[in-house]
Amino acid sequence: MNPHPFTNEEEKIFWIENVISDYQDGTASPNEVKKLRALLLADPEARRIYYESNQLTLLLEEARIPTPQASRKPRVIFRWVTGIAAALAIGLWLSPSHDDAPTAQAKQDPWLATLSSSHEAKWDSPEDILGRFKQGEIELLSGIAELKFKNGAQIIIEGPCALKIVNAKKVELEHGKLWGHCPPSAHGFEVLAPRGNRIVDLGTEFGVGVTPSGEIEVHVFDGEVEVFPNDQKRQALYAGSAIKICPGEKPFPLDANTESFTDTYELQSDLYHQHHFSLLQRDDLLLYYDFSAPLETPSVLRDSGPSQLNGKVIGALPVKGRMADKDALLFEQESDAVAIDLKSLTLGNGFSIAMWIKPTDFARSHMALFNSNGFRPGAIHLQILDDGRLMTAINGFSRFASPKDTIKTNVWQHVAVSWNIEEKNARLFVNGELLETRKSDFRTKIPVKAANFGKCQIGSWSKPTYGHKRSFEGRIDEVILFSGQLSEVEMSLLFETSRP
Repeated sequence: MNPHPFTNEEEKIFWIENVISDYQDGTASPNEVKKLRALLLADPEARRIYYESNQLTLLLEEARIPTPQASRKPRVIFRWVTGIAAALAIGLWLSPSHDDAPTAQAKQDPWLATLSSSHEAKWDSPEDILGRFKQGEIELLSGIAELKFKNGAQIIIEGPCALKIVNAKKVELEHGKLWGHCPPSAHGFEVLAPRGNRIVDLGTEFGVGVTPSGEIEVHVFDGEVEVFPNDQKRQALYAGSAIKICPGEKPFPLDANTESFTDTYELQSDLYHQHHFSLLQRDDLLLYYDFSAPLETPSVLRDSGPSQLNGKVIGALPVKGRMADKDALLFEQESDAVAIDLKSLTLGNGFSIAMWIKPTDFARSHMALFNSNGFRPGAIHLQILDDGRLMTAINGFSRFASPKDTIKTNVWQHVAVSWNIEEKNARLFVNGELLETRKSDFRTKIPVKAANFGKCQIGSWSKPTYGHKRSFEGRIDEVILFSGQLSEVEMSLLFETSRP
């Protein structure tokens, strides 16, 4: 039996490559590594994907194990490689690290930039799909890709685009469009263009475009850049100004045009709308509160899902969401809430709730995220405790709580719970990762055979029976309810496709 219930090969490839990339970046969690080890041991197809991901070669080099030669018999090669893959997953990845014996990766990390987000990106090289970029050439055939460098420099390239990463502070743009933002830590970031033209950042937001015929445009949207045209003196460009450099001609000034380049705001907006559309195609979608602008007075939170069960906004205020072109609701007062009536929903054998939250304070012992009113048998609760634990319960079934300090304040986090009602079992997730939980069973004299939301509140709890409020303080964005228990892979994909 495989450790992961993948629904198709694409999900399996996505998950394996993400774990490997995290390992290369030094951010892989021990729990994910253990899962990959188990999958490699149990699933020959996973071992093939692991090998073909082009990451095995680097691991073999670190272990000083020779890479198999193409001239050998394919079946012999496959067995030999998959055996090493499993051995590496067990030995290399899980062996204890020693501070006095740094790994080859610690001595020399080849990665200069990472792919932070992309939209419909098609690459010329399959290695670029993995999202870790070394020194060398990159060719984006179409779409948009955002790269972040270790020094904090951030660039967005639009295909078709040919780019060469020279080092951590310098790229060479052969043709295409590049938008850049450089914080103080990346002061002096350079973009080289054809014919010896150089653009040097002095703490800016800027755009550089190079046509196939060699025409170059530099636009400055914030701060200042220095432009060194070929065989010309340095020229300073400030916010709102631009320059065009044509072969054999003197540079001439232009007005900066923000619409000529894709910036972070526009990319995030595109990604959100793509995520929004894909959610609406899902057969297991029950409710989808995307926190768009209220429709009427009193304020209404529209359900974009198939059930069309709108919520009533009580006191909570619309504010900026987790990404550009996105709203959220701010909960500040004890009475702030979204009231919804879900009595008509039939849950079946399971359900999953996912939402984005940004708490500002742990002011109360229990802070409701998504709670049934009261505490009747079968009532469903998802909330945060004042020590940072994420907790879920169905009265009459069980209660599950994560370790302390799981939830942080003043940062956006994706929290989710997936219940199997038949087994009376729940799994909690933060940012797509399954959490370790402690379970406690309820003692009840009334037999409970089913769970039902009934009348609920988001961000608060109606008619508390214990004499204290359970209101949430902070921002909530995009609340989704699915029928059935989502798998770990599905939760990870949901986080990845919806994160800012």
